[in-house]
Amino acid sequence: MGKIFVTLILIFTGVILSAFTIPFSQTELKTDVNHLSEFVRISPDDSLAIPLQTDVWLWHDKECLFIHWEVEVNESFEKGRLANTDEWIECDKLRIQIITDVNNYYTYFFYSNPFGNKYDGIRGSDMSLDTAWNSNYKYENNISDNIWISTMQIPIKDLRFYGKPPYEWKIILTRYFEKTEDYYSIPFGKIEMGKDYFRKAFDIVIKEELSQTKNYRITPYLIKKYDLLEETDFFDLDNVGLDFSYNPTSATKVKISINPDFSNIPLDSEVDNTNVRYAPYFSENRYFFIEDLDVFGVSSNLFYSRHIMQPQYAVKLTGNSENYSYGFLSAMDKKVIEEDETLNSDDIYNMLAFKPKWEDIFIQMTLLNRMNKDYHNEMLMIKPSWEFKKNHSVWSEVNYSIKEMPGSDYESGYAMYCGYNGKKKDFNINLTCSQMSKDFNADMGRIYLTDFSAINIDVFQETEPNGKFVKKFGSGFWLNRSIINDNKELDGQNAGLNFWANSPYKISFSINANIGQENYEDSIYDWDFFFASIGNWSLSWLSARISYSSGNSIVYSLSKTYRNDNVWFSLWGDIGSNVSYSTSIQKQRYFDFPDDCGMDNEYWIGNTDITINFSNLLSLSNGFRFNNYESNNLTSYIGVFSNLRFEFKDNCNLYVGYKSAQDEIEEEYITDYKQAYMKVSYTF
Repeated sequence: MGKIFVTLILIFTGVILSAFTIPFSQTELKTDVNHLSEFVRISPDDSLAIPLQTDVWLWHDKECLFIHWEVEVNESFEKGRLANTDEWIECDKLRIQIITDVNNYYTYFFYSNPFGNKYDGIRGSDMSLDTAWNSNYKYENNISDNIWISTMQIPIKDLRFYGKPPYEWKIILTRYFEKTEDYYSIPFGKIEMGKDYFRKAFDIVIKEELSQTKNYRITPYLIKKYDLLEETDFFDLDNVGLDFSYNPTSATKVKISINPDFSNIPLDSEVDNTNVRYAPYFSENRYFFIEDLDVFGVSSNLFYSRHIMQPQYAVKLTGNSENYSYGFLSAMDKKVIEEDETLNSDDIYNMLAFKPKWEDIFIQMTLLNRMNKDYHNEMLMIKPSWEFKKNHSVWSEVNYSIKEMPGSDYESGYAMYCGYNGKKKDFNINLTCSQMSKDFNADMGRIYLTDFSAINIDVFQETEPNGKFVKKFGSGFWLNRSIINDNKELDGQNAGLNFWANSPYKISFSINANIGQENYEDSIYDWDFFFASIGNWSLSWLSARISYSSGNSIVYSLSKTYRNDNVWFSLWGDIGSNVSYSTSIQKQRYFDFPDDCGMDNEYWIGNTDITINFSNLLSLSNGFRFNNYESNNLTSYIGVFSNLRFEFKDNCNLYVGYKSAQDEIEEEYITDYKQAYMKVSYTF
């Protein structure tokens, strides 16, 4: 009995000691105890040892986590170029990912690049990367002929964590070689592993009490605009805004935003929106709506933050603990009236969320509300999920909505979903069944169709043979079908296949085939689509891709299917360490359009961007937009912009910009607008 007791103690002690302890030190610390060097190759996934010496030491001073890299380099070392914060550069890279809450399956990631630009963000549970989240991390480089030394400093206050010491976290260290596109990691882990990518990360322990410094950020901004057409400047309260965030504890965050602004953002790229059934989707990049932890758990179908055009105010609270997470959001939009017509209502948006969680089970509960005088729409979502076996989960989702507004009957409806997500070696399977009632309303989101039942199947795989001609390839198959609940008629169905491959010579190829049927205005239309693309990026100064698509598509304004094709060609690259460029042009053709239909059957779309980085803090971005789609007496469009950005202090920026747009009407270009602006944002 005594031997058994001693054995259990030894086993338990071994488990505790197996975690890597991050020591406390107020100076640089390089010992065997806090040293890691056993990097193995994860892409290709053959676990080969790293060919060049790579040493890492970690320590903390209760305020910051320090990661000191000393890595051997050779003639294949790719330095890249100067770049803005969060701008991806093709170069050799060092990266650390930190997991402070493995049950929510997300990481913080921080890069070190040879030219010193910062690149950080969040990796979500679906492996997507969100660089809109930013921290105050920094790093210093020292590069010689055969060694790259980099010391990263990550403020603890920027990380969300809970509990008391010892803090049991996880990390993933990665080194990337641009020349061969090989990844090496501690420990072995690929994003294709699903949740195991997070679970099998390298265990670390911090035994000391970390600083509980309350982290706050205040960023006011001011804009001055000048109309170059009217030769007038203007300023009003819409040109002043404020972002504020505050962390009462290491696990909670409060955000307040007043009048967020987009003025420093270039003109959107020209895309072909001439034949779309629904409004296009735009991603969110306003500071208020960016978060490390997704506590609300709703997709854009239920909450599309771009509906909130210009918040008069916005308040958000998010928090997390070992057993649950929670959140609250409230925002009031600005009312916009032109010529006695309301273009945007001053609606109030609210969300309240609570998510209890266990090791294999969580239940997401979120209440959404949009309201105004004499109008309100509420929607309750309850979504339980159970991982009954590693990387095999079943889930369900029940949404119930009510809506009341003047001149309309009181409406209540539902949307129900259930599904399975599984992974077996290189294969992934997703199955979803859904049903939505006719009177379901989610005015905060992007639901355009109701009154249907549907089933969706998606199977895909990815393999790394690391052969002489094929380094990595993948394929997929999908099938979905939906019917109208009211009459059981077909609402839509489609099936498709795709295949892609990358070679060791930085050549990629992809092909996609899809066929389907769609119910539009009580008629069924057959459609098909074929796509093929090939690209090469072996030269840093000249990369290219050409794509071709063809098929039969529904032209919604004509309520008929027409054959069409599209050719798309793009070039991009870096010129030296200061200049980067990208340009693309595409030609769209439709065949057999009626002469009097009022639609253009052949047109071009083009985009060009050139950025000059004088340093990582000072850059000039320039762009050109073009399309010659003819509509009525409008025959083409030209857009031009130029933006100068200067980060005169950490997270403090000065922007000076210019943008103009011209429309060609009856063979004469008429300036639609021409505007210059200056914006200053200062972060405390």
